[in-house]
Amino acid sequence: MGLFKKKNKNDGLLKTFDGREVKYVTLRVPHDDGTVTYDIIGKAGRIAVVDDNIRIICGVIDVFTCPVANSKYYLLMSGDGVTVEGENSVTGKYDIVTAYYTYYRK
Repeated sequence: MGLFKKKNKNDGLLKTFDGREVKYVTLRVPHDDGTVTYDIIGKAGRIAVVDDNIRIICGVIDVFTCPVANSKYYLLMSGDGVTVEGENSVTGKYDIVTAYYTYYRK
């Protein structure tokens, strides 16, 4: 009975970054004095939406994995990346990561 199936409003946004190659991934790190730094946690990878999980993979290592339902994701205004935040099952903490796409001229 797919007639009244509930649709996710952000399916189009998920398709935008699903399968994209990643140049590098940064992790937002807040400090006790109120400052924030962004540490590079991986290079040369891919973003994938698999089994309702957002996965960011760098090389052969998962850097970030979170269920789509429990995450928030935003495209960067420049259009060259995405910020994803949620409970990271890799680290076990709530993380905010930004993945910057590899640029390809179309």
